[in-house]
Amino acid sequence: MNRAIIAKLSKLHIITPGGIYHLAKSFVQDGISLMALLRFSAHYYPNRYALVSEGKKLTYKEVYESANQLAKVLFSDYGLKAGMCVGLLCRSHMMGALLLPALSRLGANVKLLNTGMAQCKLSDLINKNKFDLLIYDPELKNALIPVGLPCATVGTKDLYHKLSNKDMSHDLHIPHIKRGGEISVFTGGTSGKYKEAPRRMSVFQFLPPFFALLEKLRIDEYDSVFLPLPVYHGFGLATLIISLLMGKKVCLVKHFDADDALKTISEEKIEVLPVVPAMLARLWQAENAAALMKSVRCVICGGDRLDRKWITVTNEYLGNVVYNLFGTSEAGFFMVASPDDLSKNEEVTIGRPISGVKCQIKDIDSNGTGSLWVRSSWAMINMKDKWQDTGDLVYRNSEGCYFYRGRTDNMVVCGGENVYPENVERVINGHPGVLASIVFPVSDPQFGTVLNAHVELIPDSSLTADELKSWLHSRLSRAEMPHLISIQPVHVCETGKKARDNRIQ
Repeated sequence: MNRAIIAKLSKLHIITPGGIYHLAKSFVQDGISLMALLRFSAHYYPNRYALVSEGKKLTYKEVYESANQLAKVLFSDYGLKAGMCVGLLCRSHMMGALLLPALSRLGANVKLLNTGMAQCKLSDLINKNKFDLLIYDPELKNALIPVGLPCATVGTKDLYHKLSNKDMSHDLHIPHIKRGGEISVFTGGTSGKYKEAPRRMSVFQFLPPFFALLEKLRIDEYDSVFLPLPVYHGFGLATLIISLLMGKKVCLVKHFDADDALKTISEEKIEVLPVVPAMLARLWQAENAAALMKSVRCVICGGDRLDRKWITVTNEYLGNVVYNLFGTSEAGFFMVASPDDLSKNEEVTIGRPISGVKCQIKDIDSNGTGSLWVRSSWAMINMKDKWQDTGDLVYRNSEGCYFYRGRTDNMVVCGGENVYPENVERVINGHPGVLASIVFPVSDPQFGTVLNAHVELIPDSSLTADELKSWLHSRLSRAEMPHLISIQPVHVCETGKKARDNRIQ
């Protein structure tokens, strides 16, 4: 551990004598849980704002007290205790954030459910996981909650009323736990087979990625975070937990809307902006974006491929503040590209492995592309310190930077050649008139399989399919060239990306 990291950890009270004492005391009282980390933060930052959501603001002291009260409600009214299984189907808001430490304090195993999944998929997950309780946002009930569930259910609105109106006796003690339950996210996006990636609270397990955020991103130097990512997204969950540990102000939103987001960023003077690349693109398309984002000092992208044009625009107005993070739900975050890495390479790099990570590229083809394998101590349960195939195709240059080439299961054979739709998308998105694209294989009687593309243009662009094809001729091989390019409205490209790319970082 270098001196800079030691200084940062001391500033955060994590390795000072007093900090070690209060952290240990928190673990004794609340077990090794999210509630213990919240107790630690409430001790050092009691009057700082912790959560901002839907017009409400709570300090760290208020968040800890509310989460503790909520744990008592769940224990007394629903009988939740250690080892029980709870499904959490809610968007990012105050109650959702309070539920995480409350359920962790009870020792319940929490399954974070994607609010965009189909009802039949949700029903399958509930039946397979044998939930003891399903907690949901009321607006999702009719569309997602199947009739006749084999478990108890409660809406977040009902819990809020109970939390507000019920006077819990100080004599009510929640049973002591040694450790909080598992927290799981599910890979698979909104379609396809779901795979669970469970993790158990551990202090030392997450130190290497935490150190990387301190060293590479200097995340400790900023005070406010805007979090448009859902908590069921591994990237969003990690951002929320780390931000609360460091005493940051976290602004939550149930839905991402570029205009509303910019208003919040401006009013709350947001400094850290963790987003998926599609959100960054939407922000820069909004009116007066540069002026409204002038407080932003750190943009953290993850969860999908980042296109060069949005790095260029961000750098022009905000300076070199973009970081590109890479990881998977199963392996966790394990690569980061600094602004310097992004500026030195013409193609957008996914960065270099952080300290404590081992990476290998296997089955390398003639172009130097192969499947990425990773090993780390903070991977999901049963995969710690074990080599696992990420399912991603990457290339590594002579300086050690990695570049994303697509998914191993998305490789397509066109005219006898191996082609990767994600790489074709990267090239198409490099056109200045293109906002986003989705490239996909279709059957063809002459070639067996060919690629087609749906393309979304930036506002006021008059680019035609023929003009785009002409531009692509010198940039793509014959096998990679889409046979059909159609200009599509925004929602088509967004839906296509969700269906194609199931990685959650």
